[in-house]
Order: sequence, then structure tokens, then C-alpha cells
Amino acid sequence: MIYKRLVLGLLATLSVVGGAGVAVGQGSGWTLWGGPKKELRYSADSGQIGQWDRYYLNVPRQSIAVAEYYITYPQHYRGELDPKQVEVVRSRSQGKDQQKFRLGEAVLDQENRLLRIALIDPVPADTPVDIVLSNVRNPRNSGMFFFNLQVLSPGDIPLPRQVGTWVITMGVRD
Repeated sequence: MIYKRLVLGLLATLSVVGGAGVAVGQGSGWTLWGGPKKELRYSADSGQIGQWDRYYLNVPRQSIAVAEYYITYPQHYRGELDPKQVEVVRSRSQGKDQQKFRLGEAVLDQENRLLRIALIDPVPADTPVDIVLSNVRNPRNSGMFFFNLQVLSPGDIPLPRQVGTWVITMGVRD
């Protein structure tokens, strides 16, 4: 009788204390066990694996004007980015009043996993923007993908400055 109570008590304790918890994060917001030093916000229309999607990558205010954006993505990201469907817009502006910055070019270097966005007119200092990537094909595998952002200011020494990282998650259920 005592042995049976001891075993049941031990099993109850192990089931409460020893169970592995699963942490689920949706979009940007929660990063457990470290992560990038400067995590940037983003949103996606779908966020589902293997689907066509649109990413809204938020870029916070910069203390300098920005002429070019450099976005690098990891080797295990097997999605498709369309450099012809890139826009840089002022954050929190919508509809007809949405201020779009004219692009000089957007070039996707698949070998180096780099999307370079050059602007005709630089984004003024202290202006938050969203980089909108449309016609994106999400990867067929779920996971977390670190998209890193660097900026280059006009007339600057051609060394991009690190801004932060978007932690893009795919296939995470609510």
C-alpha cells in the first residue's frame, strides 16, 4: 500500500515537473534562448508553408538618410523572392496617401543570398519605412529564418551598417 502510494506520487510529480514545454511564437515578438541583438518587426499575409505570400518588413527610424538596403537570408530558406515586386513605403501610411520611395533597382543575388534595394531618392533620416516583398513563395519546410538588414547612406564610405534582424517563422500553428 505504501509502495503503491509512493509510485503514484512519484509519477504525478514527474508528470508535472518533468514534462517538456513547447514554446510557440507567431510572427515577431517572442524569441527564446537568445537570438539576434536587434530584432525587427514584420508581418506576412499568409505565413503558411508552400504558399504565395507578401512580407511587410518594418525598418525603424534611422539617424541617417538611407540610399540602399541589403537583406541577407539563410541558406536553409528555400523560398522564392521576386526582385520585381519590391516596394519601400513610409510606415503607417495607407491607401492613396501611401508614400512610396522610388526604386533605382532591386537585385537578387541568389548565390550570396542577398537582396539589394537601391533607391533613386534616399529615405530621409528619422523616417520609418516598410519594405514590402510581394509575390513571395514561402518555403515548403517550416522553421525560423533570420533575415538580416544592413543600410548604406548616400555619400557614405561603402560599408553597410547593421540595423537588425527579422525572425521570420513559417508553419507555426496558433
